[in-house]
Amino acid sequence: MLAHLSGFVIACLGWIPPLAVYLAKRNQSPFVRHHAAEAANFQITLLIPYAIAWVAFIGLGIFSPELSWIGSLLIALIWIVAIVFGVIGASGANKGTWYRYPVSIRLLK
Repeated sequence: MLAHLSGFVIACLGWIPPLAVYLAKRNQSPFVRHHAAEAANFQITLLIPYAIAWVAFIGLGIFSPELSWIGSLLIALIWIVAIVFGVIGASGANKGTWYRYPVSIRLLK
């Protein structure tokens, strides 16, 4: 559960705790390995929209300061998505189900 919930607390560095859980427990429990890998993959995938949102925020801030709120809104929306899917993933792990994030680049298996 820690792997799923750490992402919205740390935002762009949310991939570190799930990766640490994955590396520490991958040989001990297939269930924990699955959930840690899913959480890490999702958090790594979120780096792409976070980067795009930051570029939009900075770019709009430089060239059109009155529109820089769009980048802030994008960052907030990505963070909300991370919270929602993290809570769903943690709930699935708590119930004993093998939850998979719907949008995730599968880097860890």
